[in-house]
Amino acid sequence: MKKKHLLLLLVVLLLALAIPASATQYNPPWAHNYGSLFDDGSDFRASAQSATNIQQSIFYNSFYMPNYGVHIAKSNMQDDAIFFVNTHGVVSSGTTGGAIWFYNGTMSILSAENKGWLHYYPECFLSDYTTELKDVLLAVYLSCWSGQTNPYFGNLVDISKTKGVDNVIGFSGSINITPAAYWSDRFWYRCLYGMLGNHQYIKHAASGAVMDVGMQYQDFGGLDTIYAKYRYPNEYLDPARYGVL
Repeated sequence: MKKKHLLLLLVVLLLALAIPASATQYNPPWAHNYGSLFDDGSDFRASAQSATNIQQSIFYNSFYMPNYGVHIAKSNMQDDAIFFVNTHGVVSSGTTGGAIWFYNGTMSILSAENKGWLHYYPECFLSDYTTELKDVLLAVYLSCWSGQTNPYFGNLVDISKTKGVDNVIGFSGSINITPAAYWSDRFWYRCLYGMLGNHQYIKHAASGAVMDVGMQYQDFGGLDTIYAKYRYPNEYLDPARYGVL
């Protein structure tokens, strides 16, 4: 009898080791997509809406978030499987990188780290997270210099990866708003349909969308400065699920 109990226990332990630990707090998992209409006339809302539609079609509980501040975004991110923002990058004291804008009638900033240089705006830091981002499958920071390292604010892509985000996409250079919106549409489309109607790996969808921009505009519009970190080269956006812990 004891041998049977030991054998059963061994089988249970082996099964537990074979199944990766993952979080299922929300089923289907959440996705939030941010885009604002800024006072300068820059309108990033269409990209956020398009991303939301694609994600919903592959069974994410996806939310379109126009004109929201950074504190809402930071609060939602820890429960997200997908976090997407299309916005302006921050220029501060002649430096770029490490931070992006949110706008809800008031400007606010998401920065990678607090290295002692505070802005005169509401600000949140990715470095404040501990293990909360380990469920995030994909974060996309579609803005100028979102993948560039800043001496005061760090690097959004690097700190996201360090905090547990599986796949992170940013851009190390200045990007043009119109081609960036086209890159976004092509990226999400490629994740779902690829080139031949089949779902495409996240990594290939991101780089392929850069090529699409070049073909559409005869110029990359800065999107060829893509700076990304992936968990695996062959990972899909679907099926909808949280990232593996």
